[in-house]
Amino acid sequence: MNITILAKSSSQPGTPYSVNFIIDDGKLHVYCSCPAGIYGQLCKHKTAFIEGDNNMLYDISQQGLLADIFSTIKASSLFHEYSKFLKRKMEIEKTQRELKEELKDMKLNLALRLKTGIKL
Repeated sequence: MNITILAKSSSQPGTPYSVNFIIDDGKLHVYCSCPAGIYGQLCKHKTAFIEGDNNMLYDISQQGLLADIFSTIKASSLFHEYSKFLKRKMEIEKTQRELKEELKDMKLNLALRLKTGIKL
């Protein structure tokens, strides 16, 4: 099975990207023609369609195809893997925010110590 869904492009609004969902030999492959997708990265187009988000659809008439793909994804191990990915991503982003705040506090503290003087 090979299903192509057209995705909106934020850089070229009149030119859609193709997101191909290929089921071959019991495996799901997802490819996107955007610059990130061409290099095999997890682009926003793949992500949106894996989540069943139809806001990224270039052609709204493909909603049924996206729903079919999303049903297949929900029944596959990809849905579980993607859910684990999202959970871990949120944990990492929280840690990043905390570390950024800690670094900011450290810089302010050092700047204050430099201003008030540091004992030699």
